[in-house]
Amino acid sequence: MLINCPRCGFQQPQDKYCAQCGVDMESFRPPTPPLWKRFMTSTTAQLCLLGVVGGAITLFLLKKSPQENASRIVARKSSSVQVNTVAAQLPTSAADQTADFVDTQETNLASEEVETTATATPTTPQASPPATTKTTEARAPAKVEAPHLVVYYAEVSRGSLGGIISASRSTGQFMSFSDYSAGILPSLDKALGAPQVKVLHREQRPLESAKTLQWFYGLKDRQNPSVEIGMITFFELNDIEASNLRGNIEIQRTWKEEVSPNTFEIQRKSFPAIFEINNDTGFFISGVMPRQSHLENDSELTAIDIYKILNSPAFRSGESEFVIFIGFDKGN
Repeated sequence: MLINCPRCGFQQPQDKYCAQCGVDMESFRPPTPPLWKRFMTSTTAQLCLLGVVGGAITLFLLKKSPQENASRIVARKSSSVQVNTVAAQLPTSAADQTADFVDTQETNLASEEVETTATATPTTPQASPPATTKTTEARAPAKVEAPHLVVYYAEVSRGSLGGIISASRSTGQFMSFSDYSAGILPSLDKALGAPQVKVLHREQRPLESAKTLQWFYGLKDRQNPSVEIGMITFFELNDIEASNLRGNIEIQRTWKEEVSPNTFEIQRKSFPAIFEINNDTGFFISGVMPRQSHLENDSELTAIDIYKILNSPAFRSGESEFVIFIGFDKGN
C-alpha cells in the first residue's frame, strides 16, 4: 500500500521512516499552526466574514433607488460563466514521478476486493493440471465492451529497448534505477511493433469486477515446497476518467538468487509504480526478470509462457531484456 509522508508529502510503500526526509511517519505530528492562521482557515470565521461583507453590500444596495436596483438585477441575470473541462493529461514533470518508482523489499497491494488467477502448479490435490499458455502475437487487443487492462510480457532486443527508452524519455516520465527502469510510452502500439519485440504472453483483465486485481505465474520450489517461485502482478485501480486510466501496479518477485559463490537463497523483491495512461499511451517496466532460475525443476518453470525467455540465448547473454508493457482499452 502506498502512503504519503505527513511531513513532506512524499509517496512511497508503507514504512516506518520516510525515504525522502527520513522522518518517523508513525510518531510525527505536524506543529500547531499560529492562531491567526487557524482563524483564517476556519470555516466558521470565513462564514462570519462573508456574512459581514454580505450585510454591508445589502445596506449599500438599499440606499439605491428601486429603479437602479432593478437594473442591477437584470444585468446580473444576463451574465453567465462557462467552464470548459479539459481531459486529464499526463504529468509533465519527471520530478513528480519520483515517488512512482520506489524499489522496496516487499509491498502488498492486496485488498478485500481481489480477483486472483494462478498460472502455476496447482496448490490443492483437486485442482486440474495447469495448461500452457499460448504465445500471443504483438498486436492491438480486440475491442471489448467494458474497460480492460491489457498487460504484455515480452522479450525485447537491446536495440529496440533503447528506442523504447528514448521514446519514454521524450514524455518526461522515465525513471531508471540500478536494477530496473520504468516509464510512460507516447504510443504503446508503436512500442509493441518495434523490431525484435517478441510478445511471450498477453493478459487481459476487465476493470469492472474489482478495484484490485492480481495474478501469479510460477511454481513451488522442489527443495522447499512451501515457497512459490515466480512473479505476482498486482494492479489497483485509482480512477477511470473519460479515456484515461490511473492506477498502481506492482511486480512482486520471489526468486532463488546467488547471494555468494555457490550459495543460493530465496529473495523477494518488489517493483511498484503509479501511472496514468489512455487508449494510445502505455507504460513499461524492464529489468525485473533474473537471467537464470537456479531451480532443479527449471524445465517446469520455462514451460510457462513468460519464463520461456530463460531459454533464450540472447536473454542469457544480456542481448535482450524482459519487458512488461501495460495498456488500457476503454471498450466500446
